[in-house]
Amino acid sequence: MTIRLDQVLGAERAAALIRHTADELTRQDHLDPRTALHLACERLADGDPLLLAHPGQTWLLRDDVDIDDAPARRLAVHARLTCPPRVLVSDADQPEEIDELLIEVLDLYEITAWATELAAQQGEQR
Repeated sequence: MTIRLDQVLGAERAAALIRHTADELTRQDHLDPRTALHLACERLADGDPLLLAHPGQTWLLRDDVDIDDAPARRLAVHARLTCPPRVLVSDADQPEEIDELLIEVLDLYEITAWATELAAQQGEQR
């Protein structure tokens, strides 16, 4: 199962996120705008957690990953931290306990939900 970003955010918000990510890549990494747009589209379409992970999201374990290799079937993201990139998450079905994980753990998952009000705020803040 592959979830498309427009299915999670809606077409308009997904397009805004792609544009914003491309603008950030252009500004921060001094990339040509066309190259930045291509990279943003490609990496966001692949569900790259380094570009996507933010509070208010739910991530579902990929079908090809064994549950024994993951902290939970569904993760809720509560915060994003830096140096190194990490996330504060909980089991979406048992949110009492929050864990800190390296962001790479989200490579085992795919995004399935993103609180729309938080997505709008994060698009503006990025």
